[in-house]
Amino acid sequence: MKHDKGEGFTGRTGNYSRSRPDYPDEIIDHLVKDRVIGTGSLIADIGSGTGKLSRLFLKHGFSVICVEPNPEMREQAKRDLMEFSNVTINDATAENTGLPDHSVDIVVAGQAFHWFDPMAAGKEFLRILKPGGKVALIWNDRVQNSGSFNEDYERICSTYSNGYHKSGSRSLDREVIGGFFGGKEKLYLMENSQKLDLNGVMERYFSASYAIGREDAQFNTLIKEIENAYSRHERNGYVTIEYETRLFLGIPNAYPEDP
Repeated sequence: MKHDKGEGFTGRTGNYSRSRPDYPDEIIDHLVKDRVIGTGSLIADIGSGTGKLSRLFLKHGFSVICVEPNPEMREQAKRDLMEFSNVTINDATAENTGLPDHSVDIVVAGQAFHWFDPMAAGKEFLRILKPGGKVALIWNDRVQNSGSFNEDYERICSTYSNGYHKSGSRSLDREVIGGFFGGKEKLYLMENSQKLDLNGVMERYFSASYAIGREDAQFNTLIKEIENAYSRHERNGYVTIEYETRLFLGIPNAYPEDP
């Protein structure tokens, strides 16, 4: 079981809420066009964190059940989503959501699937999905353009952060996702970006589970590297981080019952 109850994000939730990118509206367009969601659909957002992905569905009028094991993340989500009445936030995991059988129209996971046990989560998602329901695995993956701020940022993360697993779905072997969906998933690609000032870039780095702490011998060098990268790429007080939003859509593989 891979899930660690999100302990790697404890103490990082404010940074996460402020500095992580939002998700593009095109996600809703694809899911509606594929008839995966419609008026009255109930969404289960698994590993919902501070509610970044949930907000996308809530602002389009859908009801959302957030499932998040980290208490700090849940409390931040309550603050960030307090304007919405059609959301509930539950203390549970991907492998044991606590939701009723066949109760949700779609399961979504934003920037979270790589923390799940795929087989256990797949069984659980099949249990809670209504007949015909699907799973959407979504990531904002940084684009690696040569000479860009993204390239410098990737180098900094790789150099100074032990356990850095690259960005989003690139940390996974494509066979893991294909195996989860039985090789029958659809993939949608969307452009996305965010602009951050220097403080935002710092918060972006320190929102990550792999970020080093002040006690690390390389902490001051890391800060200087981020400042230098920002100075090289800053335009009008901001740098742009470019993303490719990846949406994998399908039905979990029909895993056999344990003997």
